[in-house]
Amino acid sequence: MSECETYQTNMAKTPFHVTGDELAVDMRWVTDPIEAHTAGEELVAVIEGNGRLTCDGEVFDLSKGQGVLIPNSSLRSWNFETPALLYRVTLK
Repeated sequence: MSECETYQTNMAKTPFHVTGDELAVDMRWVTDPIEAHTAGEELVAVIEGNGRLTCDGEVFDLSKGQGVLIPNSSLRSWNFETPALLYRVTLK
């Protein structure tokens, strides 16, 4: 029998942000565009809603249940037509 345990949380209702020396993790609702920037490698999962990612000039439309791995130093920006709940893990 598995030793895994499941828990009910309010994660989708309560945004959070944690930053360490090498890693940043956050989950938050976004509506405003995220300006073009470069950063470390970044994993983004769309929990609710949808967004349009431009990564190194290529456009990706992402919706609930999809995710993306953005390579280190890639130029990235986001736009949103409706609110989106993003879960982001960024290596610094």
